[in-house]
Amino acid sequence: MVEKDQETPRPDVLDKSSPCQVTYYIEEQAFKGTCIHFNERGMLVYCPQPAPLNTKVRLSLQFPGFKNIIDLQGEVVWTNIHGPADTLSPRGMGVKFYNVDRDMERLLADLAAQFETQGSIFSCYYT
Repeated sequence: MVEKDQETPRPDVLDKSSPCQVTYYIEEQAFKGTCIHFNERGMLVYCPQPAPLNTKVRLSLQFPGFKNIIDLQGEVVWTNIHGPADTLSPRGMGVKFYNVDRDMERLLADLAAQFETQGSIFSCYYT
């Protein structure tokens, strides 16, 4: 029997005014960023030091009002290292997740629905 703490958590009502806090790791070096655009397949991470294209990263996501940290793996599929940091081309990187199980996909989809990011114009950066 699986204990309640071991089950995939379900989100409570989230504070959408605060972004998801993202810690991403390239090898063993940690970097910080934020995110408000994501779905079950990937996310756009706003950060001052985006990783180069095709870099494999580990991600730790802390959503506001959600006590569990979500750990994922992904690959950088879009990056803006040198360009302007404006609303059309934000400073950061698009990360496509991989090796995500079904329960985690459902959790991410539930979280994305609460953040109202489904159909976001920014999904082109990470899917």
